[in-house]
Amino acid sequence: MGLLRPEALDADELTYRIFGLGRDSTPWRVEDVVASGSFTRDAKRAELAWKLASRGYYAEQAGLVAAATLAVQTEDTALRFSLATAVSDEARHADAFYRYARAVGGEPEECQEMVEPLDEGLTALPYLGKALVHTMLEGFAADEFLLLREVFADDPLGRLYHHIRHDEVRHIAIGMNYLVRESRTPSGREAWHEHGEGWIETGLGLTGLAGVAKWLGALTGREPAAVHDWFLHRHRIRLRAVGIETAGGGDVT
Repeated sequence: MGLLRPEALDADELTYRIFGLGRDSTPWRVEDVVASGSFTRDAKRAELAWKLASRGYYAEQAGLVAAATLAVQTEDTALRFSLATAVSDEARHADAFYRYARAVGGEPEECQEMVEPLDEGLTALPYLGKALVHTMLEGFAADEFLLLREVFADDPLGRLYHHIRHDEVRHIAIGMNYLVRESRTPSGREAWHEHGEGWIETGLGLTGLAGVAKWLGALTGREPAAVHDWFLHRHRIRLRAVGIETAGGGDVT
């Protein structure tokens, strides 16, 4: 790991501003959120909440590892500093889900094997592909949290999703800002031309979108196909925002 000189930290105004949002953000307290209301009294919903929080603990830990790896491997000073704030956020998120799971149902479910493919999939990618897929996964998670916040609006878990999603949106901005800047370089354009479609396919595969849309559709009373299309629509908007157009529109079956 090389230490980076400070000249480039604030060279790009927008990039430095995004770092400042994380640097100056006021952390929310897990204790306050968990104690902000009564847990659901419905046994099935309580079990579901426990399972979701358990999986959230491992998923946020995977996000922490990904952000830390990207921070260590980059020579972009502002990106490294921004990713460091994301690492701190992900640790708070994982702890929040852990503490909620313990409060509502006891020790978290042993479900890390469900999340391990995310870590393995990211590890195999080169830096630009890793940054792209990590940003994609953050985007899909933020969208999923919108629906789960609605489902658990009467429970502290819904408020956890609200706070965590707020942080994740900033993480998406970090990734999108980097992708925009890197895509303007000759090496970035060449890498995208050669590998971009494959990286997007890898990211979509890691989301397990078909299964997610099915169970979220059942949970929210929506048609699974409509949920699936909603996720993909928002995904395409994010891709277009960084100048990425795909031949298939970023579809997944």
